[in-house]
Amino acid sequence: MNIDFNDDYKIAKVLFIDKELDRLPNLHRGNNSYSRVVRLYDNNGKVIKTYTQNREKNYKYGEIADRRKRYQLLKKQLMSELKVSPTEYNIQLSAAYRLTKEDWDKMKSQSNPKEIKGDLWFENIHMRSRFEVNTAIVLKKLNLEFKYEPEIILDGIIVHPDFVVYLPEFEVCFIIECMGMTGSSGYDRDAINRMKLLMDVGCIPFRDFLVLGGTETFIPTEEWVTNAIISMVNSISTECVQPLSRQIVSHAKRSLISELPPEIAERIAQEWK
Repeated sequence: MNIDFNDDYKIAKVLFIDKELDRLPNLHRGNNSYSRVVRLYDNNGKVIKTYTQNREKNYKYGEIADRRKRYQLLKKQLMSELKVSPTEYNIQLSAAYRLTKEDWDKMKSQSNPKEIKGDLWFENIHMRSRFEVNTAIVLKKLNLEFKYEPEIILDGIIVHPDFVVYLPEFEVCFIIECMGMTGSSGYDRDAINRMKLLMDVGCIPFRDFLVLGGTETFIPTEEWVTNAIISMVNSISTECVQPLSRQIVSHAKRSLISELPPEIAERIAQEWK
């Protein structure tokens, strides 16, 4: 069964979009009698300047206008799915995760010097396995930013994880390792060493990194990979999104309490307060 991003992630997405819209110039596409244009508006809706799109130097304004429109459409969709007001919540940036925006900004994709054999590609990225290509496809469908085999230096140790996914809403990253040949003794030893190395530098399994497994004859389905990645994002979102008021109780907590015996539910409700 497919799952969806939880309300916490959608709330964070809306709050992030609001910050981006405030930051971006108020540009919108339009037309005049002669050509397509992009107009810059002030806060009162008055046109400040008009840029014609038949000039190469003005293309950047069209790109900003397009980005604003995408953000506005996405916000409208998210708000239609939410039953709470995002303004009643606060985002805990970074939340003590091992990899943050600072690390992300330093990473360069495709930095692993080890030779890649075969002819498997995702867009313009040469990848090592079909499993990795499938994972990249899922990440793109989920609109998640990622870098493939970047170089990361953690406590002086260099690592090249398969993927690093960035969540700008929280300014945190998480690693995805695609262990596609489990069951082979040599491969298993290498996989264990890779996970141990991540843990040695302070990465916590299923918090800072996610392991996706397969074998020589079995590649997980797109649905399985999708659900695993969404679950990871949902877990991070639940930790980073906090209500401004203690009186706000999440739907998940309410559902859990309603399914428990009254005496246990009352005790848990008191602890959550």
